[in-house]
Amino acid sequence: MSAPAPTAATITPTLAQVARLREVVGAALVDDPMFQWLFHEPAGRADACAAWLGLFVEAFALGGTVDIVTAADGTVAGAALWRLGQGEMPFPSAPSVGGLMVAVLGAELTMERGGALRAFAEHKPDPPFHYLQFLAVHPARQGQGLGRVLLGHGLARAAASGTPVYLESTNPRNLAFYHSMGLSQIGTFTLEGGGPPAFRMWWQP
Repeated sequence: MSAPAPTAATITPTLAQVARLREVVGAALVDDPMFQWLFHEPAGRADACAAWLGLFVEAFALGGTVDIVTAADGTVAGAALWRLGQGEMPFPSAPSVGGLMVAVLGAELTMERGGALRAFAEHKPDPPFHYLQFLAVHPARQGQGLGRVLLGHGLARAAASGTPVYLESTNPRNLAFYHSMGLSQIGTFTLEGGGPPAFRMWWQP
């Protein structure tokens, strides 16, 4: 008997699921060029990446949209963090995103990196659109089509409301995947201070 096909679902994460999602997203993105630049010291990068991204998981669990993909054995193998509107996200006040960066990088480098990260906001298109902040599949589960299932779930939701989708990718190896899902590259910008290029992607329903 063949294993059941992986499925994606939109959830309101429990505390236990937030912990698992932090682990999944951190492990999936630790080798992304942006996080190699942001947390430039290899020692401790995995922990710093998981802790920093965990703040996004918490915020999206409260005020965003969280999609998960479940592997055949029932474990959460991937996640997508979406902003469907333009409101402010309820990030934790302690530790804050900036405060955690100061703790890891120091104040001077945080100011430099934080200034560079503002480019993401500066290059966003005019709304309306659904914004995919992070798409992540655990490294042990990559290559199994889970990212395709996960992104397809979000695109189907956007199609149902006739809303475009926007995202940035800082990993050029992912561009072929996004193109295969029907997204088009609409521009590129490079993060200052030696950061990687960010490829701006758009999907029109």
